[in-house]
Amino acid sequence: MNQPLKGVRVIDLTYFVAGPGTGKILADWGADVIKIEPSFGDPGRKTGGTLTMPIEDNMINPFYTAYNSNKRGLSINLKTKEGLLILDKLLEKANVFLTSYRTGALIRLGLDYETLSKKYPHIIWAQVNGFGDFGPAKDKPGFDTVAFWARSGAMIDIAEKGTIVNPAIAFGDATTSCSLAGGICAALYEQQKTGKGQKVMVSLFAQAIWNLSTLICSTQFKDSYPKTRKSAVSPVINSYKCKDDKWIFLSILEHERYYKELCHVIEREDLIEDERFKTNLEAKKNAELFINILDEGFARFTQEEIIKRLSSFDIAHEKIQHVKEVLDDPQALENNYIFEFENRDMTKTKMAMTPVKFNNIEINKQVDAPKIGEHNEIILKELGYSKDDIERFYTEDILSQKQ
Repeated sequence: MNQPLKGVRVIDLTYFVAGPGTGKILADWGADVIKIEPSFGDPGRKTGGTLTMPIEDNMINPFYTAYNSNKRGLSINLKTKEGLLILDKLLEKANVFLTSYRTGALIRLGLDYETLSKKYPHIIWAQVNGFGDFGPAKDKPGFDTVAFWARSGAMIDIAEKGTIVNPAIAFGDATTSCSLAGGICAALYEQQKTGKGQKVMVSLFAQAIWNLSTLICSTQFKDSYPKTRKSAVSPVINSYKCKDDKWIFLSILEHERYYKELCHVIEREDLIEDERFKTNLEAKKNAELFINILDEGFARFTQEEIIKRLSSFDIAHEKIQHVKEVLDDPQALENNYIFEFENRDMTKTKMAMTPVKFNNIEINKQVDAPKIGEHNEIILKELGYSKDDIERFYTEDILSQKQ
């Protein structure tokens, strides 16, 4: 895969997922991403343990690796003068400063936008936070479960009525990282033209609102959520259970165009001229009745049988499958959306690849997430520090490293 960001340097002062995920995307696109961590490391190194994953940095830590591979690692104590001086040297020649620290902490460290933009007018200062830079919630801690899912309405309104989504960890983080990576690239384009940097902002709350943009519009015009299967947006945009207890999602956006074909699929040709269902508006008025008819129709066929029937009429649909099934999905594998990653202990884990490809679908060699301070010496030598300087930094707890 081509890497259009080769030559771009990103200083990554982030933790958990949304920020690190942004850095991971930029690294996959060719940027030299230097991950800055304190001596105890990014707390995201331990998150996988809550999801039954191993968290051994020397062997296998798939959760952390998913969002931090292809980076270099530097562990410096930013509470020391020398530690901040090291960071200053990095920022002098970096293109991007990426952070997910809260603004108050950045101000205390002198790493807020106002301070850094004066020192380094070329720098692109990019931040992800929970709720945005203004308003009563601007200083609240904001993980994706609360800022993306709960406050946006997604947690309750996209669930079946009467239930609440138990959100997949980092789902909102991962989508937000895509937006921030795109914003940084737009700023890099202007930086190349003018030599000037700028502030790039995204929040988990903003991302969720954008993801729900259709509902933001429709709920102002009598559309209400949450819904049930019996009150779906449209009877022909809905889930249906097959004879073998497997599910299909039907997605007909042009009702009148495909209505006749759908009647053939469920062997209900007697409905073809039925005025109650043949148009989109009438079908919506009689939604519950039509959904019951479709339920009966789909229940007469196995999932495999109904897929063949729908496919023969080129009707948009898909089998509803579990995430675990995606691991072996030929469509995911043949496009390298899922690939085998070799861990430090030589075992292999199937991982998700960042979604954007350039020129081809090949995957460049994936390097495991850095251990804490793994590249300290290499990076500091690049900055002009001597071996004696580096040894002193370790002695004075300015540098940390875990083997």
